Parts: sequence; C-alpha cells; structure tokens
Amino acid sequence: MDVSAAPPEAAAGVGVTAVAVAMARALESRRADRMFDDPYAQPFVDAAEAVLSPDEWASLVAWVELFYSRGVVRTRFVDDFVCDAVSGGCTQVVLLGAGLDARAFRLPLAGADVLEVDTPSVLAFKDQVLADVGARPAGRSRTVVRTDLREDFAARLTGSTFDPGRPTAWVAEGVLPYLTADQARHVVTDVGRLSAPGSRLVFEHSDKPGPDPRAAAAALTTPGADRISTMVRGGLGPEGRDWVAGQGWTVEVTERGELGPRYGRPDDRLAGGQFIIATRD
Repeated sequence: MDVSAAPPEAAAGVGVTAVAVAMARALESRRADRMFDDPYAQPFVDAAEAVLSPDEWASLVAWVELFYSRGVVRTRFVDDFVCDAVSGGCTQVVLLGAGLDARAFRLPLAGADVLEVDTPSVLAFKDQVLADVGARPAGRSRTVVRTDLREDFAARLTGSTFDPGRPTAWVAEGVLPYLTADQARHVVTDVGRLSAPGSRLVFEHSDKPGPDPRAAAAALTTPGADRISTMVRGGLGPEGRDWVAGQGWTVEVTERGELGPRYGRPDDRLAGGQFIIATRD
C-alpha cells in the first residue's frame, strides 16, 4: 500500500488516537459476536504501522488493552445514532474530527450527504488508504473539509457543500476531550449556530474533572501510554452537559454502563461516563 504521498499519520496530533480506535474496530470486526463490521479498519491499521515509530505503536497497543471495551461500545452507539438520525430526517451527517471514521462507506446512508472535518494530514492519509482498497461512499455524497477544529472550521464547512438549512446529524466522537474547555465550547457554539431545528449532536460526557483514572495509572506503568494520555485537555468538562442544554438543545443521557447488557456484552470496565444526544430546539 502506497502511503508515501501522505504525511505520517502520527504528525496529525490526535491522529495517533484515531489509529488506536481503528485498531479496536479491526479487532472487534473479527469477532463472531461483533457489535459492528468495519472492513476498512484493518487497512488503516496496516498502513499506519508502516509510518509510526515503535513508541507510537506502543501507545496504540496500550490504549487498546485499556479501552477496547469503551471504544467498541462507543462505535456501536454512534453507529446507531447516525442511522437513527438519518432515518429520522437528518439529510446531512457531519463527522467532526473524523479521523479514520469509515461510516460514510460502511453504514446504510442512502439519501444523506456526509461531510468529514479534520486536518489535511489525517484526511490525506485516510483518502490514500480508502483509494487503495477501492472504497466507495454508501451515501449520496462525501465531502472532506480540511481544517482543524481549533481554527475557524465553521467558515470552511459553510464554504463547502454543507447546507445549514437542512437538519444535520453531528458526530463529535472522542474529539472534544482533546480540546480545551474554551475550544470545545466554541466548537459546540458553532455547531448550534449552523444547526437547523431537529439537528442532532452526539458526544461523550464525564461529570468528573481531570483525566480518566485508568488512563492516568496507565501513563505511569505502561510504556507508550503517556503519549496518548498527555494529549487530553478536558473538553467541555464536568459542567458541559448542562452547558449544552442551556444553548438551545434538548439533552438525552445514556449511561455508558448500560450499553454492555444492551449489546449483549456485559462488562464492568464500561462503568462511568455518559453518551449525550442533543437535539436542536
């Protein structure tokens, strides 16, 4: 696979975590009792291995060992969110910090337009791998918007095929914690400004300040794990859910621990944290 035309995935900042998520999705897709099937995850992992350093690869292995259950449950929850939102009338899907998310290619999104927002280096790597395996979008269209969420992503988005007059499903999967509180609130404020009534947003939430205790412990004891844990900036923070509710969204809360039994995979490692689905009033 020729990835020489794309910058190393590791250079994209949170790109290392995107590869970790792809690794978890690849492992899950090989299980007989899999929660989902992502045929593009393993090609992403194979291509990344060719450009990552040994320390960066150790980071991925450490992350998957610690957070596999959380990663695959999140993937399934967000898959269901996207499909439900599209069937409920959202004709656009925007993947914020899209990383190596392949939903535009593997979910039944006929009639929906998908827009992926991420840095140029991440999208260059991603598009090269997808082209090499002959991937074709499953929805009506796929548009990539090459920008950093810490910049004026809204201007780049509105300058693309995005239509703010159409209900939109917004996916912020695992990206907000890598932003500061101010940056994360700026992103959500722009999302609200660009959302027609009935638009939906999904993100994770924790009502506890500071880093995940398991991640903090791993950073001290697992070689390479600190490379991911040190990227976390806290995102919306403990008050984020209530803040979003005060910005013109109706908030629905799902406890992460509930999802193991729901998906036929009980797991005490899922305790703590929530998924938030917010609907624009």
